[in-house]
Amino acid sequence: MKKLTLVSLLFLLLVACQNKGNTDDAQQSIDSSPLNVTEKETQQNEGISTSQEKEEIPPVYLDETNYTGDQLEIVKLMNARMRYLYESDEKGYKNLFDPQSPISGMGRYKIRKITSISDIVIQEQKKLFQVAVTITELRENDKEYINTMVFWKKKQDGDFAQWVIADID
Repeated sequence: MKKLTLVSLLFLLLVACQNKGNTDDAQQSIDSSPLNVTEKETQQNEGISTSQEKEEIPPVYLDETNYTGDQLEIVKLMNARMRYLYESDEKGYKNLFDPQSPISGMGRYKIRKITSISDIVIQEQKKLFQVAVTITELRENDKEYINTMVFWKKKQDGDFAQWVIADID
């Protein structure tokens, strides 16, 4: 008799659990009304647009084929600066600068492209060659910033002299 009672209780428990599952399914189909589906689609679309916003757009570099000699070396420095900012490569970024430069670290922004550049005119000083170039940068926030970049090439280094960034104002 005890076995029969125990089997009956287990059977009732099993039936009750099945009914609970059916009730949950019915509740779920009620929750899937057109309004809730639209809300879910909106949330998914927001997730997609957020991931697209986080996707980084690589910078558009200056066309190096338009330059030669020292001017080309300066343009290469500008492109390297954009690349190191994009890649968040602080070590590479710092290597572009003269050790006496007041620039001590890398900015936490990215440059999408340089939209204008003044003429690259080399000025000879006593101990170095110097260039001051005014550029307009389009940054990742779609705002334009005007900077003057100063480049040096030290005479004391002779044939091994290379252009470096001295400052950015």
